Amino acid sequence: MSDSLISRPEASRNRNAAPATSLDVVLLTGADRLSMDSVAFSLMDTCEAAYGITYDVRVSADALDALKSLDPEQPAADMEVLRIVSMPGADIGLLSSDTEVCPMSDCCLTCTVKHDAAKMLERLSGRTGIVLISLPLGVEGTPVAQYLDDVFSLNEWGAGMRIATIANAVGLDEFEERFFDDEPLCLSGTSEEDGVFDARSTGAVVSRLICEAGQVLELPVVGAGCLARHVDADGDCRCRDIIRAIADPNATVCEDVHEVTLRGLVEQGQKQEQEQKEKQELSVSPQ
Repeated sequence: MSDSLISRPEASRNRNAAPATSLDVVLLTGADRLSMDSVAFSLMDTCEAAYGITYDVRVSADALDALKSLDPEQPAADMEVLRIVSMPGADIGLLSSDTEVCPMSDCCLTCTVKHDAAKMLERLSGRTGIVLISLPLGVEGTPVAQYLDDVFSLNEWGAGMRIATIANAVGLDEFEERFFDDEPLCLSGTSEEDGVFDARSTGAVVSRLICEAGQVLELPVVGAGCLARHVDADGDCRCRDIIRAIADPNATVCEDVHEVTLRGLVEQGQKQEQEQKEKQELSVSPQ
């Protein structure tokens, strides 16, 4: 793990709560809700002044009776997006733990989320600190980040806002099962009777989310070790090797998210962005 990802014993509350020079946005992706929620809770706990926006998917109330007739590629109109906002304190317009429904209309899931995220960030114009946006299961961060970057540059309220990094939450307990799962990713519910499914396989989604991330945040295995069938003869789990193999070479893989702070993610994202700019400048400079 990079030294710039400050471990909790070294990061005091005062340091994490220090005023920032801008509003940094961290996008969190994942393929299972439990891991995403655990990572988000851990990160938010390191920064008292952070804003949290979480998006989740559910079947709309009007579509419940018709679920059995739907195929895995369920029409967007049969889904609803829930937005949960957490604030560091009382704030006009955005209440702590305020939950609202964002209708899908005729828009896809990614577009619904990125448009709503822009609207919520506009309400935070003029503030400083960090915003952690947890995207719905399976939604990739890159198109959301690109859209928000464009919105920031085209609108005065976006001055000082930036996408700091895309982080991916990975739970090691069932990583192998998800990585090799060729069944459609379940976005909501627990079965075919009450579920909402992505057209892509679970394994494909897991791989794509890891590949695009600037920071891969692993939740350590609960208990003595991984499931017996994916531990080798020496008792070692190869899941971390798989993750590092498919992650971007420039990404930071954090083997224990509980040792990472939200401010550390932002700082590492800034470092990676600067390194990328320097590489691009060197590649176009005359010999």
